[in-house]
Amino acid sequence: MLNFITLFDKNYMSRGLVLYNSLTEHCKAGFCLYVLAMDDVVATYLSSLNYSNLKVITVAGMNSMYPVLERLEKERTRGEFSWTLSAFSIQYALKKFNLDSCTYIDSDICFYNDPQILLDELGEKSVLITEHNYTPEYDQSATSGKFCVQFMYFKNNGDGNNVLEYWRSKCEEWCYARMEDGKFGDQKYLDDWESRFEGIVYNCRNIGCGVAPWNVQKYEVTSEKGTLFVTERITKIKKPIVFFHYHALAEVGERKWCLSHYRLTQAEKDLLYKPYIRKLYEAESGYPAKLVEKKYVKMRFPFYLKLRIFLGYIKRFNIKQDWRMIQKGNMESVV
Repeated sequence: MLNFITLFDKNYMSRGLVLYNSLTEHCKAGFCLYVLAMDDVVATYLSSLNYSNLKVITVAGMNSMYPVLERLEKERTRGEFSWTLSAFSIQYALKKFNLDSCTYIDSDICFYNDPQILLDELGEKSVLITEHNYTPEYDQSATSGKFCVQFMYFKNNGDGNNVLEYWRSKCEEWCYARMEDGKFGDQKYLDDWESRFEGIVYNCRNIGCGVAPWNVQKYEVTSEKGTLFVTERITKIKKPIVFFHYHALAEVGERKWCLSHYRLTQAEKDLLYKPYIRKLYEAESGYPAKLVEKKYVKMRFPFYLKLRIFLGYIKRFNIKQDWRMIQKGNMESVV
């Protein structure tokens, strides 16, 4: 059985439920998903579901093991505190529930194949991490880091615990949404892990792992007999998608969504985004009335980001490309 942990608040609860459902569909060995509930709404609702393989953790419950969290929550923004909790939550789950291993997963990913495929590549190593794998035009490695805290596996052994404690202590010391002395949030700490923890940390190379809006331009996305594949446009290597990371997806109006500010093809919208959004609506349909107040996201893209995207379009295509997409993102109505 595989153990996973994620965290989210009421605004991401439908994403968390879709994540759980995707594990139910694809995790053949069975799993347990531990959820760090970021508010009482999530804790109450998930607990009411009585799923045997869905366990709820609260920040208050973690405070007994980590009293420092009470201070860090006051000192950091909600987003920064969530980043801080990633490492803490993994370590807490390993210790509290005496797990053999635990994999942190972001709540806005969805599995399309068995995650065991990725863990089978690990061999004798104790930690698995995944790259952003940016498309060159969107490369933010220098600021956001080479690796993405989206799928991180730790064995509960000496090597795995040493790496995890290093990361947890670093996040306790500093985890903010700004660049400072080569740090950014919880992610830049991972940049040197392959050399710092040589022989312990495995960098997953499966192209079906961590397909995301910032790298999907490298691939052609296709569906064959109900299975989604990515094929590298240059090498023609073809692999099933293990999971897709729906970063920056936002509902901006009634049945209207901004898919992202990254360049997407119609096939990616039809095969990935629209079915995923429908799953979000299905998850929400099970909520008790007025459990979560619907709040639409007002999109604001900073000028530097608009300029970067615009210059990318000029370089790759020509100035006649759709400027509205650059201003507002990939806007779609989903029914």
